Formats: sequence, C-alpha cells, structure tokens
Amino acid sequence: MTILSRAFTLSRPHEQLLKEAGVRIDRAGSALLFKLRSHGEPARVTDLAELLGVDTPTVTRKVQQLERLGYVAIEPDALDKRAKRIKLTKSGEKTVERIMLAVNIRLTRLFEGWTIDEVSIFSSSLDKFAHALTKEMEHDFD
Repeated sequence: MTILSRAFTLSRPHEQLLKEAGVRIDRAGSALLFKLRSHGEPARVTDLAELLGVDTPTVTRKVQQLERLGYVAIEPDALDKRAKRIKLTKSGEKTVERIMLAVNIRLTRLFEGWTIDEVSIFSSSLDKFAHALTKEMEHDFD
C-alpha cells in the first residue's frame, strides 16, 4: 500500500508521464485541464477551486498561465457579466488527449502479463476501494 500511495503522490512519476505525453505543463496545470474537461462546460474560477480543493487565487494564477500557453480561454459569463468562465481551447483538449494516451500506454505496460480475469478483479476491487475512500473523505469533511 505504501508503494501505491507513493506512486500517486510523488511528483517525479507524474512529471515523467507528462514527458512521455510530450506535454510541457506542470502537475497543477494538468489537474486543472482535467477538471475542466470532466466538468464538461466552461467553469468559474470559484467552481474550479472547489473541484481542485485549493483557494481561488491559486486557480486564478494557474488559469492566467494556462491562458498564456493557449490551453484555456476566458469568456464572460452569460448570466453574470461581472463573472468569467474558463473553457478548454482546442490546444487544451489535445493536451488532455495526449496525457490520456500516455496514461493508457503506461497502464498497458503495468498490466502486461495479467489475464483478463486478473485485470477485472483488480478493477472492481479498486473501484470498491475508491467508493469507500470517497465516502470516508466526505465523512471527514462533515
């Protein structure tokens, strides 16, 4: 379990994954792009901050950086002209796709030599664990 925890928290494996994807973006930037994509529609900075579990100024700075790099665009909110919404650009979408491809290649490598049944059992067990962990974390925040 310690090895698994380290694999998901150390920055070196994540940086290596981004390098394999041919993407020049940091860990926080890639997390923001993924949250935007999973959100499915342009999001306010405050929404992104909540989804990422960080403060609004941190997201604002990262959004500005990603905008300069061409990965996101900032547009006015249709309902509240004072507010802004952040959306992925085509370049941002392609960047997320490249990272996803690198993740899939890595997973294929990790599961090399596993049977379909072993992968299925592992997947369902990991899913069950993830649900329990999510429930526990939600309980901790109450």
